[in-house]
Order: sequence, then C-alpha cells, then structure tokens
Amino acid sequence: MKKIIAVISGTMICIGSYAQTQQQIVLQGTITGDLKGHNKMYIYSRTYHDSAVIDNGRYTLHIPFTEPVYLMLVPEYVLAERQMYSPFGILMDKPVTYTVTTDVAKGMSASVVKGSEAVEVLQAYGKQKSAAWNSITGELKKEYGKPWMEETDPRYAAFETKQKSLQQKYLVPLLQKLVKDHPNSYAAVFSLGEAREMMSSEQQERLYAGLSPNMQKTKEAKEFQQFTQGIKNSAVGRQVQNFTLPDEKDQSLAFSQFKGRYVLIDFWASWCSPCRQSFPHMREVYQQYKDQPFDIYSISIDKSKSDWLKAVAQENNPWKQALDNINIAGSGFAITGVPTTYLISPEGTILMKEVGFNPDGSGEIEKKLAALFGGKVKTAEKPAKEEGKVIEAMPMVPIQ
Repeated sequence: MKKIIAVISGTMICIGSYAQTQQQIVLQGTITGDLKGHNKMYIYSRTYHDSAVIDNGRYTLHIPFTEPVYLMLVPEYVLAERQMYSPFGILMDKPVTYTVTTDVAKGMSASVVKGSEAVEVLQAYGKQKSAAWNSITGELKKEYGKPWMEETDPRYAAFETKQKSLQQKYLVPLLQKLVKDHPNSYAAVFSLGEAREMMSSEQQERLYAGLSPNMQKTKEAKEFQQFTQGIKNSAVGRQVQNFTLPDEKDQSLAFSQFKGRYVLIDFWASWCSPCRQSFPHMREVYQQYKDQPFDIYSISIDKSKSDWLKAVAQENNPWKQALDNINIAGSGFAITGVPTTYLISPEGTILMKEVGFNPDGSGEIEKKLAALFGGKVKTAEKPAKEEGKVIEAMPMVPIQ
C-alpha cells in the first residue's frame, strides 16, 4: 500500500446518459492489407463482446444503442500473431452509421473514423494530444535521459514536478480549447476525465462551467463535478461526511457505524488485478490488528453488481464490504485509481491516503498502524526480486 502516481489517460470506456430504446448503431469497416488468413474483427468492452467476419476487406457490426458507448476494436490477426497493440476505441454517441477505414500496414491507431460530430472531434483532438505528448516526452528525455522514472529514483520528486508543469503547458490548453470550441459535444464530456490528474480543482470547476447546459446535465459531467468537490472533501485533515452504501446482502451500511475505530477504507474493483493481488496481504494486516480498535472497509467501484458479488465470494475477506452506487468514490474521496486506501481516525478524520499497493508491508499506512498498535505485520515470504516492488493502481475507468 504505497503511494504512487496513477497515470490517467482520461479515456472513459462507457458513458451513459439520454437512454434510448429500440435503436441500433451500425459500424461498417473497411480494412486493407495482409490479414495473414485471419478474418475476424472483435469489438469489446468489459461487459460487451461481439465479432464480425471480414469478407473481401469489409465487415459490419450491429450494436444495440441505449446510451453513448466507447468500444474497442481489435483484429483477429493482431491476437493470433501476438503483435504489439495499443487499444483502439470508438466513441459512438448516437444511433447512426459509423465507418472505420484501416490500413493493416499502418495499424489500427491510424484508422479514420466517421459518423457523428463527436467522434470526428475526438479523433482530431487525439492527434493534437499525441503531438503534445511527443513534446512532453522529448523535454523529459532531454533533461532526465528518459521520459519516465521509477519512484525509487532520488530524482523522482523533481521529475514528477517537471512532468506536471509540462502537462500544464501542453495538455491543459488543448482540453480547455476543446471545451471552449465544442461545449455541446459529447467529445468534450468524454474527455473531462483527463482533467482529474493534471488540473487543479479551480481549473476543473471552470472546465465544467464551460460546458453547455445540455452537457452539464449528463451523468458524466455531474460525476466530474462531484469529483472536483471530492478533491476538497478528501484532503488530509478533513472530516469524512457520513454516507450509506449497500453491503453484499443489500443491507444499508452507514460509515458512522465505524465511529470510535481506526478504519482502512479500501477502494477496489473485481476487474482490478492489483486490487485482488493486495487482498492476501490485507488479510495479514487484518489478522494482526483485528483485536485492536481497527477495521477494514472495502468499497467496490464495480458497475456490475453480479461481478462484484462473485468477487466478494471468491475473496471471502473477513471485513465489511459495500458497493458504491452513489459515486462516493468521486464525491467523497476523488479516487482516480484502484486500489486506493484511506486511513480514517476514530473521530472520522482523514489521516493518510495511498494509491497502489506494496506487498512487503513498507507502505506509510502500515507504518502508521504499527506506530499506533505496536508490532509489525508478518508477511509471507516473497522472492528477493519482488521485495519492495510496488503494484501500481489501475485507472478508475467506468467500463461497462
């Protein structure tokens, strides 16, 4: 449970407002080049999967439309040949026909997508972002010799500060211009998530205010506004406002029930492999301090209740569980990646926050628990190469 920087691309996989029924998206694709005998195109999200046969370089997919979605495309040949692949997604905000033109030699990322105003705006914005990132990585490489750095490097703090300043220089103006030029476009709403890591709460408030009244009413924009408030609510020293969530038996669980005890709030998801990897050691922590005034409280950000319940049963953790059905992760704690943990005092005050997970027990929260209750958690033996290795958080992305 060690703090790391979760790099958030801001890519939202599924957005849902303005529900409609009995409508359909048609996706027509043209792909040229050598498919190496593999003739399928797959489309997917975490909860949606389909495929189409590529016949003479063409394929068609029919997608039920109830709300705007962001779905990923991957050709069969990429999987069969085990090629390097960057996920390629398409924002489909209306039940219209979208076209995708791909050249195998250039890769999926170079595909041209047409269909609605939003998808075309987003595609142009994506090219601008790519150029901006090239500038950022170029400057970082020039100063530090490489465009990335491990947290254990003594230069990390300076590197992180430099990276954030470059994001302010190159990326923030692009997002601000996107909202200014297209305040009534889903492309603008879709891209709001990118502001969560690189913009101050004041900048985020101005970004939201720049949306049209119509876009401000969308679920995604409202959640973004809640997240901005969550930044303030989750500051160390702030008092946690009471909230109530359903447990795995659909019983209401109020946070006030933990009053008088130290609480480790653990935000996780069934699809988050680092979260699942963290549980064995968290069970060791719980075993060490369960007789102290201490509790663990796991809150899932899952969108699928069935997936959450399945994971809860598989893990069988001996502490309280709840499903976040009111976006407390955003409005109360400004979560950007999971696992994220908060240590709360018996009076309900936020003491510490960590993003990511360190299985060797050297996280700051564990040091605090040892100072509070004495003793050190006994951890299972691990290979020397894994000692001190931080398991990074996965971006908190509402994938459906």
